[in-house]
Amino acid sequence: MFLPVSVYKKTLRLIGILLIYAGVILGYLAFDALFDPSVAINLNGVERNDAEAKMFSFILPLVLIFVGSALCISKGENLTNLHKIRETFWSVFHGK
Repeated sequence: MFLPVSVYKKTLRLIGILLIYAGVILGYLAFDALFDPSVAINLNGVERNDAEAKMFSFILPLVLIFVGSALCISKGENLTNLHKIRETFWSVFHGK
């Protein structure tokens, strides 16, 4: 089932807003941990409290904010082209 382009645009923008909110919340927590020397970050089962581990935990929220902003700022033509590419890709599997 394919969504109309207008619904597809609104859905992608809603996902972008949700990614920005998640990135801000996680970024605030990671930023707070970045400057607190007593906070330990758990990476692969090892608790570390060095600056490198704390910066690594700060990268994911920045990526979420960047992707969410790209989805919100993108113009309708870009989303329409993305929708057409998606329809072409899935038409191979659905035989349309």
